[in-house]
Amino acid sequence: MACVNTVLGPIHPDELGVTATHEHILWGPPGWEYDPEWWFHPPKVFAKCLADLVEYRELGGTTVVCCSGIGLGRDVELYRMLSRYSGVHIIAASGFHEGRNISPHFQDKSIDEMAALFEHEVSAGIGDSGVKAGFIKVGHGHYDISELEEREHRAAARAARRTGCAIITHGAWFGLQELEIFASEGLDLSRVVVSHCSSANVMDIERDKAMAGMGAFCSYDTFTIEPTWNVGSYAGDDERKADLVKAFIDAGHIDRLILSSDVNLFSLGWTRSSPYTGKTTMADMLRYLPGVLRRVGISESTFWKVMTENPKKVLPIE
Repeated sequence: MACVNTVLGPIHPDELGVTATHEHILWGPPGWEYDPEWWFHPPKVFAKCLADLVEYRELGGTTVVCCSGIGLGRDVELYRMLSRYSGVHIIAASGFHEGRNISPHFQDKSIDEMAALFEHEVSAGIGDSGVKAGFIKVGHGHYDISELEEREHRAAARAARRTGCAIITHGAWFGLQELEIFASEGLDLSRVVVSHCSSANVMDIERDKAMAGMGAFCSYDTFTIEPTWNVGSYAGDDERKADLVKAFIDAGHIDRLILSSDVNLFSLGWTRSSPYTGKTTMADMLRYLPGVLRRVGISESTFWKVMTENPKKVLPIE
């Protein structure tokens, strides 16, 4: 029977409910912990993240997919406490980010060595925590898919085939090429979510339609990000993104649509929000996005259906 790995154990797919499929509880580039400017007080971090998750739950949210992979601030013990006290299901990631954010320790690993690591984290658990990852994260940079990133993608495809889990990517710049790599490894592309299709510098409805036609999910996941954040400009304005979502739906691909906000509840060494007082949270998507979509002709019921039904198609481990 299909199940979803959460940090508190497996759940039935029907328990996912309203799911934010591309978010971050903590996120930081490798090495942030050695910079005294970013040392923080763990109880304050817990309190801030807990308050945000409780608000998300109160507005109808049920599940959060945390896309912070290996070496990027992933803290499954924190996730377990947050899930237990907030009542929100949290799904943790295996896998990496784009090449520049892969720890040097892993950069010379072979495809099979990476695949074995990913498979272990999904099937047996992350370290000795007992927490099983629920999916594999991969990424690529803005200019190409490097040799390291290709190894990462091939490893993820092999591990996903063996475990039955999904892959969630970082970046749509080379989304079609990513899918070609996955397909060459024999992966069913319906197990793939291509993220950041709504980034301001990469919007391309024809690319997105092509990826959906290949079976992959397209994630429009930069909604409600504050433009005052110093890297928030990549997200663009929500109205333009809403037009893109409407075009994707009108092209007949609503069954391959993922919506999320790509928010960091607490940034680690990357000034994307004030760590303790950032005003944008996962809850903001549930609060504001239905109204934004309604202005382009997408009903609120459609929003909630997409948030509930589509994650249930891709996140279960089969």
